[in-house]
Amino acid sequence: MRYAFSERGGISELSQASALKDIDVRREGQQGGRLLLLETEQTEADNIIQLVCAAYVILEGFPVIKNPPAYGFELSDDEADREITFENLFRSDGLFQWFTYGHRLPVAVAIAAEAWRNKKLIYAIHKLAQSYETECVTPWSMHPLSGQVFEKHTDNFASHVGTSVAINLAYSAIEELDLGVKASGEVPRSIGEGTFVWNPKVLGPFKGRLRKAGIDPERTIDWVTRGDQSEVPVYEMLNQLSEHSDGVEVRDRQVSVPDTINFCEYLRNTMTAHAFSSKTNRLGPYEVYNVQQVARFLILSKCNLWNTWTEELRKRYS
Repeated sequence: MRYAFSERGGISELSQASALKDIDVRREGQQGGRLLLLETEQTEADNIIQLVCAAYVILEGFPVIKNPPAYGFELSDDEADREITFENLFRSDGLFQWFTYGHRLPVAVAIAAEAWRNKKLIYAIHKLAQSYETECVTPWSMHPLSGQVFEKHTDNFASHVGTSVAINLAYSAIEELDLGVKASGEVPRSIGEGTFVWNPKVLGPFKGRLRKAGIDPERTIDWVTRGDQSEVPVYEMLNQLSEHSDGVEVRDRQVSVPDTINFCEYLRNTMTAHAFSSKTNRLGPYEVYNVQQVARFLILSKCNLWNTWTEELRKRYS
């Protein structure tokens, strides 16, 4: 009873269970929301619910649902007992607010379905969702028309820790997909010390793993760079401006997928994963956003749900 939907797509929502007594008979063509019912044991049901909620965070690129449901509620097979549960539990303030809806929940359910038999992918989704929960910015604030919205750096020590944790979690999600750079002292990733010129012995197999995951290694991702040129030295290697860049305030670059992953690992390895260096305080919201966006693209691509429309989903699962 918390949500009502009209045939034309309109949605109404009640924030308090006490408002239920004021509801008249639903208007013609309007129907109430439906519960997600899972016929399984409690632990598995909770894991499914938590995975759907984590997938929803990734889809939005921002934790828009406050206090998402973390576990399910048992429903009796007896109809009279179920009605008592609805009256005394589901329609009472407290748990009533836990029931949630979002436009992209069907896609989040599809992500959970794709990931369910792949524990590494499940962990990747949860890690990236936790990264967003730790620190993130709204995706629309990164639009080129917005220019530089945020201060790039801060002297706040606690903020340095939050930024580092968010980057570590996002890159760890990439590693769960087996899409990190695999190099060693014997087979280094770069040709020449201090460069980002790929060693073909590393890049070739890396591209093969990307293709196996359903990702085109030649595809580019916009690496967001705003304001004065005060980033870490890695950015000096990025010279292909995106189509919306003006080269001054908006200096976004188009970077190939292997290079973006390599740069994410560079940030993690040299500035966030170990004892902080003098460069750590040069990290900020734009670096967090970039690493999260790379992980987000890889996860959705791995699930075969990147740029997938609802109508396409309906055909796929019908």
